Amino acid sequence: MIPSDAMLASLRPAPAGRLLIVLEPLSHPELAPIRIHETLFAIGRTEAPFDAYPAALAADLSRRHARIFCEGGAVYFAELGSKNGSSVNGVPVRQAIAMLRDGDVLGLGKTLRYRVHLEPEALQPPPARLASLTLAPEHPEAELQPIVVTEFPFLVSKGDDTFARYRDANPAQVNYLSRRHAHIFVKGGRLHVEDLGSTNGTFVNGTRLDEHAVALHDGDVLAFGGRHFVYRVGMQWDAAAQDPTLTRIGVQAAGRTPGAEADRTTFVATADSFLDIFCVEPPAVPEGAPAPASAPVDDAPARARGWLRRLRRHHWAIAAAVVVAVLAGALLRIGSPERRVEDLLADGAYAQAATVAAEALAHDPDNGRLQAMGSEALLKARLPAWMAQLKAGRFGPAAATVGAMRRQAGRNPELAPLLDELDWIVALQSFVAVRGGAQAPVRDAADAARIRQFLQQWEARNEAYQRGFVTMAAHVPAFRDTYADALSNVRGLALAGSAA
Repeated sequence: MIPSDAMLASLRPAPAGRLLIVLEPLSHPELAPIRIHETLFAIGRTEAPFDAYPAALAADLSRRHARIFCEGGAVYFAELGSKNGSSVNGVPVRQAIAMLRDGDVLGLGKTLRYRVHLEPEALQPPPARLASLTLAPEHPEAELQPIVVTEFPFLVSKGDDTFARYRDANPAQVNYLSRRHAHIFVKGGRLHVEDLGSTNGTFVNGTRLDEHAVALHDGDVLAFGGRHFVYRVGMQWDAAAQDPTLTRIGVQAAGRTPGAEADRTTFVATADSFLDIFCVEPPAVPEGAPAPASAPVDDAPARARGWLRRLRRHHWAIAAAVVVAVLAGALLRIGSPERRVEDLLADGAYAQAATVAAEALAHDPDNGRLQAMGSEALLKARLPAWMAQLKAGRFGPAAATVGAMRRQAGRNPELAPLLDELDWIVALQSFVAVRGGAQAPVRDAADAARIRQFLQQWEARNEAYQRGFVTMAAHVPAFRDTYADALSNVRGLALAGSAA
């Protein structure tokens, strides 16, 4: 089989260097094109250049509408639960991540539409680069370890060991953090921090962040969730030039990091994934425990007390009814299956969370929130073992793992296409191993027919597999390497087939 131009285009590696992303206005051609040079671009009515749009157009966007980011040579659009929504090629994208390709039409809100252009851009390295970030605890009595970050972006999460290690000593303080609390990233060669809509907030020099990312400077005081996780910012720079927007910044030896004792310091030398950072999953109830006065929490009982005070003069009976209803609703949500699954996910008990979600879906099969959390739990519980089996060439056990996942998925329709993709990857990698490599010469007619079958499957299911990749990599970032291996083998089979 000679691969089609469309197939070869889908297999073509990303161009060298970084991508220039251009958003060409379609619905309002009088607007200037938006040229994005950074790996992370914020979309919102108070963000540039949207804040300079006519008021009627800017109002169509939410303050924290969406993000565009680059990772692994691809470009992604993350919708952050905006009021008026977004779309890619006319397909609604609500609180999800979609891959962007050259020529796509991106819709923001009800009226703004843009044509996406992706162009290779030559690297222009800066004169210096950030070698590491040190977060030194501001309050010795908190007994926190310094944090040295050498790879970006860095996700602040109560589920990550960087902060979860304090759960036994200070469980309430850890619960002030959200699972996706904030992230620190490089933009234009400068370090920035952005709150991810956390319950208890992120603070720079005592000021709570809103929807904007802000630049960090040496000596800034950075706090997450209140008064406990408070750090003084220190940056170490190297003179070597490098692309300022690369996710990997470079590792500085522990002994060279000022103020950091290796045995009493948390070193973060692995970058987090923007796919995970912007995988938005609105909780059934706000995450985190009530915060101190410096970080107010919007919890249901507090709202009820506020309503009672406002209505006390004239509507005692109505106010009391409101309080009872709100408190009752809060209590019901605390014991709900959604909350149980969410708590288990936050604690890293993925297998148990998957079981609870599957049992709950048997009684509530149309619960979208349970479906999303059940998918996350099952993937995090089972996918790492499946990837290890695949890497070791244990294709039988890998197929059996997918079968077990399928049985446990039960009535979760979100998981069916993902498990189909995993089955296809097992079959592909097994076939490539048996034939001695993807680019090995075609042996006979049966071998050629099998190659055609895999290439036809890839061409027919390309869009679905790309969507599945985004979902699975968002929950288990290491899946990106497994998917890249599979894609490399498809590319090799295409070349072998064209040479036959």
